[in-house]
Amino acid sequence: MENKTLWAVSVSGSIRSIGFGATWPFMAIFFNRDLGVPILLVGIIFTLLAISSIAFSVVGGWLADKFGRRATLLVGGINGVLIYSLIAVFIAVHLSILFIAAGFVLSSSSGSLIFPSSTALVSDVTSQDDRTIAYGIYRILTNVGWAIGPIMGAYVYDLGMEWIFAIVATSSLIQFLVILFFVYDRRIYTRKTRTRVSMISYDRYLILFSVGTFFIMMVSTQFSVTLPTFAANHVGIPVSDIGYIFAVNGAVVVLGQYPLNALFSRVSDVTTMIVGSLFYSAGYLLVGFSGSLLQLMLDMIVITVGEDLVSPSLNSIVSKIAPGDKVARFMGFNGMVNSAARAIGPSVGTIFLSLYLYNGPEVWGTIDIFGVTSIVILIFFGRLLRTRQSPESISDAQNV
Repeated sequence: MENKTLWAVSVSGSIRSIGFGATWPFMAIFFNRDLGVPILLVGIIFTLLAISSIAFSVVGGWLADKFGRRATLLVGGINGVLIYSLIAVFIAVHLSILFIAAGFVLSSSSGSLIFPSSTALVSDVTSQDDRTIAYGIYRILTNVGWAIGPIMGAYVYDLGMEWIFAIVATSSLIQFLVILFFVYDRRIYTRKTRTRVSMISYDRYLILFSVGTFFIMMVSTQFSVTLPTFAANHVGIPVSDIGYIFAVNGAVVVLGQYPLNALFSRVSDVTTMIVGSLFYSAGYLLVGFSGSLLQLMLDMIVITVGEDLVSPSLNSIVSKIAPGDKVARFMGFNGMVNSAARAIGPSVGTIFLSLYLYNGPEVWGTIDIFGVTSIVILIFFGRLLRTRQSPESISDAQNV
């Protein structure tokens, strides 16, 4: 697909995810083992991270619609450089855990400003027919960085987490420069207007769909705390090896996203999401029966197939049910709901770990209830779309 803006946004996302991927597999273990934070409090830290993301997702969507995608991307990029640099310094000079945790929580502001702008920009520069493929390209390149980042983090981890955060700050700076020189908006934004622009936009279709995505995100967010903690503390995987489990995630996205897009190209986005939710749920259930690094890497393949099916379809559905002037705000609303799941998910996961004493089938079987709930809601959402009466709406429903 020849689209310079799409490729520039995707490459910039790839660069950022190198740094982000280097930190994410190790943060829960870093707080728990290196800083001595009890696992339930680790879950709360990640909950606060997601709560912060909720607020900034709304702000990010509003800024992107009001002042432009590119401007918001630049603000999010430079914000990431500053915050990640500060966290690296906090860890290097052994500041209080409170400062490190506070910096980590506020780091969500960078991604929450960048995500609505990036996904809306992909929508701006593509036709509706090409949109799912475009989001697939965006995810493939982003996950090239995600495949590289965890492996890089595995090698750097023993040197100290401050060096990993230095990598994140550097990748954020490079992303900022790519956006500055290679990304342009096609839309015209007026800063002086008497028309009031609401920060949040939604309708009944978006609300129902977002409830469905909330529950599947409750499953997927176990990726951040529950999965690495279970792997290290129960399965006994060395901390540095956990990066390889997460690297499989990035590699499968890179290798599998396009073939899966092609395979499901004649299937509606809603059906694709339902199948993806099934893979998500099955993959995490398998984790409960795994006892080695190889088994966990194989489980991650199943989980990532679910991710490959869910993520592009999710963005595509939101962009198709949104009015043209509210795409970023619809993205922001859905991002806010998904962030609520990311807020609750880590704490729920750590509660299950403590409640079931790391018993794999009980922990992951209970978590899978959320996945089943998501599937039921998505089936109802698909049927609701088909009941739209207007010719234009019927056509949109068939595409969705």
